[in-house]
Amino acid sequence: MYPIVVDCLSSFPHNWALLGERMHRSHRESTRALFLMMVVSLSRCDSLADTLRCLSGGLKAGWIHGDFSVGNVIWVVGDNGGIGKLVDFEYAQEIDPNTSHDVRMGTMHFMAIEVERQMYMFQPRIPPPPRDADVVSLPPFRINFLHDIESVWWAYTWIFFYHTDTITANSSDSFDVDAQLRQYQLAFPGAISRETRRDFFTRIPELQRTCESVLSDRCLDVCHNIAHFASTLQDSYEKAEKKYPSFMLDDSLLEDMHTKAAEYLDDAQKEAGDIKLCRLLDLRKQKRPREEGEMLPMPDNAGKRTRYG
Repeated sequence: MYPIVVDCLSSFPHNWALLGERMHRSHRESTRALFLMMVVSLSRCDSLADTLRCLSGGLKAGWIHGDFSVGNVIWVVGDNGGIGKLVDFEYAQEIDPNTSHDVRMGTMHFMAIEVERQMYMFQPRIPPPPRDADVVSLPPFRINFLHDIESVWWAYTWIFFYHTDTITANSSDSFDVDAQLRQYQLAFPGAISRETRRDFFTRIPELQRTCESVLSDRCLDVCHNIAHFASTLQDSYEKAEKKYPSFMLDDSLLEDMHTKAAEYLDDAQKEAGDIKLCRLLDLRKQKRPREEGEMLPMPDNAGKRTRYG
């Protein structure tokens, strides 16, 4: 079975799009079964529960995507509610811990730190070799399944730092929109190799304090595991890179990290209830929450890819 792909998502009004399931590919020939469905990008969902369910569906697709972002996960609306689907498989390959994906491409807001810097960052510190030691040839950097799961973590974090809930937005209680936006801009600066982005992901106690200090109480009740998710990812990186330049990318590590990531998202989804999201920029500029069903514009740089030379 091949992944579902979107054909001309932006070409149809009201978020209607043609979806195709790639049925066969042989040499230069391919066939597609086309059908009409209503789809909404994750970046335009205003129901927090649906947004998290959509993100969880993207995680469970079982592919090394290479460009996971909120623009590449869609909410497919059907008779039984909806389901999250991962799209744009131009750089994807089926997950296999014995191989690696070497396409240097990604969306800067959601790119794993190692992918952003094109280097492994979690291996143990190695003492310098003796002067007369043979030079060891180090392996080239390659993307692996942990990097894709980190991109899911960035998308999960983006949801809560780019929005607040509409009840908080409507309340008379003081809510410091600018303070949250400042933290958002540190985490998602819109440029690669920024130290603030690396620090946001790697400094776990500070990340926890940041979540508690700037997010609304209702959102924090849902996403209280953001720092735990990041910590678990770093533990997996350290395990994988423990014997660098060899890598321990085995089935058990893949299954363990994938299962834990799914649990973090599922736990958050259970707490989301009927929370509706309000984009911070809408709140600051217009001083009002969005109307029910009002669509979010795409966030700046959220859909932009970065290519390395």
